[in-house]
Amino acid sequence: MRAKMNLMLRLMLIALGACSSAPVAAAGALMVLAHADTPALSEDTLQKIYLGKVVEVDGRPIIPVNLAKGNVLRKTFMERILAQDDDKFIAYWTVRRYIGKGSPPREFASVEQQMEYLRTTPGAVGYFDDSVEVKPGLKTILKKP
Repeated sequence: MRAKMNLMLRLMLIALGACSSAPVAAAGALMVLAHADTPALSEDTLQKIYLGKVVEVDGRPIIPVNLAKGNVLRKTFMERILAQDDDKFIAYWTVRRYIGKGSPPREFASVEQQMEYLRTTPGAVGYFDDSVEVKPGLKTILKKP
């Protein structure tokens, strides 16, 4: 039974690796924003948050959010901040969910939906193109070219 489950998991990871996302244009500078009450976060801590290895900072829960798969900003964030592609990220979270180690970040279809969630959710963290207007209730955590 255990061997069969391991085989199924390996097949799922192979299938995910075989999938390729459609090519998208490169984005400009990347900006990570957070709810105004979110403590300062280093790039290393941000990586750990998106990988589910850190869930709170200074005693405050941190809630990472993602844009939907295929979004150019998501691809840029994965490459520049997490140093991996989207398929590896999805495979990583498939395994973590399977072994009971959490769920991947919530996804939003648009930048506007993501921004509104950040504004209204303490501890929420997300990424945007640097041309976006930082609305009241948000603060810039990181800017990366």
